[in-house]
Amino acid sequence: MDKSEAEQKYGFSLYQGGVVPGNQLRVVNIHGVDTEACCGTHADNTAEVGWVRLIKTSRISDGIVRLYYVARDRAIEVMNTESKIMNTLCETWGVDQSQIEQTASRFFNEYKKLSAQTKKQD
Repeated sequence: MDKSEAEQKYGFSLYQGGVVPGNQLRVVNIHGVDTEACCGTHADNTAEVGWVRLIKTSRISDGIVRLYYVARDRAIEVMNTESKIMNTLCETWGVDQSQIEQTASRFFNEYKKLSAQTKKQD
C-alpha cells in the first residue's frame, strides 16, 4: 500500500513500532485489535512458521510493548538450550524440575542472609 494512502486511512498510529522506510508499506490489520505498518517477514499461513519462542519483552512507551522472539529452527535451538540448563540445574541441585523455582528462591534468600551476616561482622 502506498505510504500516504495508509497514513490517510489509518493515521500515524501505524508507526507505533517505529517508522517504516520507503514509500510502500505492508499494513497488518488484526480487526478490532490493532493496525500496524510492518516491514518484517510474513508467512501466508502461521503453520509455515513452526515453533515460536518469546525471548523477551520491552516497554517502548505507554501501551506499546516490543516483543523479541525467534521462530522455526532458532526457536527449537533456544528451547533445547533452556532444557539443557534446566536439566543441569536439576542434576546439580539434586531436585526434580517441579522444585527448581523454590530451590532457586531458597538458595538466593540464604545467600542474602549470609551476605548480610558477613557485612555485620566487618
